[in-house]
Amino acid sequence: MKASPPLPPLPEGVFLRAERLVKKFGDFVAVNGVSFDIPRGKVFGFLGPNGSGKSTTIRMLTGLLTPTDGRAVAFGGLEVTRDTEAWKKRLGYMSQKFSLYLDLTVEENLRFFGTVYGLANHRLAERIGALADRLHFRRLLGTVTESLSTGMRQRVALAASLLHEPELLFLDEPTGGVDPKGRRLFWDLIYELAAERGMTVLVTTHYMDEAEQCDSLAFILNGELIAQGAPHELKRRIAGRLLEVPLEGEPFAALAKVRSAPELEDAYLFGLRLRALAREGSVGAASALLGSLGTPEPAEPSLEDVFVDLARDYARTHEEKAA
Repeated sequence: MKASPPLPPLPEGVFLRAERLVKKFGDFVAVNGVSFDIPRGKVFGFLGPNGSGKSTTIRMLTGLLTPTDGRAVAFGGLEVTRDTEAWKKRLGYMSQKFSLYLDLTVEENLRFFGTVYGLANHRLAERIGALADRLHFRRLLGTVTESLSTGMRQRVALAASLLHEPELLFLDEPTGGVDPKGRRLFWDLIYELAAERGMTVLVTTHYMDEAEQCDSLAFILNGELIAQGAPHELKRRIAGRLLEVPLEGEPFAALAKVRSAPELEDAYLFGLRLRALAREGSVGAASALLGSLGTPEPAEPSLEDVFVDLARDYARTHEEKAA
């Protein structure tokens, strides 16, 4: 990895900066020049489909993978690759794949991880008790981990990552396989950690309703960052162009009628409504087209709408470059 030029001190309020991160595995480029800032004491959402480079980027930010190029610098002057051991003491990491030992009980797992973090026995007992109560698994402390449900294992894995009260918490798909009640519990705790305790949280998720709750977001696709900003800022790119019309007849026939219209970027069914994204400068024409189905009205964009539009622009740009 070639040497990077010195970076100035991080701006006030930035806890971690990814600077032009690149990771190659042979000829395959998994992450390609990714840069973003993670604000201190905020919840930062990192979004993208499977295979987009999310987990690879996180592993570089945690010091588990060495970048091929670029670097990550943390508040206080730590460079992740150079100061890896000091950096690991400041963070907690809950990976997609369970790091728990299935043949140990819940309490034995937590005691093991607490010992790795260097917690004294009395402090470790306090932390286990507090987290078991907060995440509602105290009655399971003596249970062998293998017998737990997926959602309960996730709770225990989250507790393990929080034992040493890290400054930065990485959560890689923390609510995958978790029921709605468990997801709500996770997010209540995430808010508490960020808002009340000042912890910085980076979370990856497939759930767009969870992404809506993040303070800021970054979208990655095919190893490249394609957008970043607060949820309301990202929605502005299609605000005013997303229309919907209630349907009275056959919905699939209505969709087929307008789907290929040149005035529209996209059209899809949303319950008993048809939603359509007008092309830039074609809102009037799109509204007239949809008027043949009913009375069109503006729709509130979701982050899923935004991501689909970003991915479409990304594909179009790369097709033009290839041509």
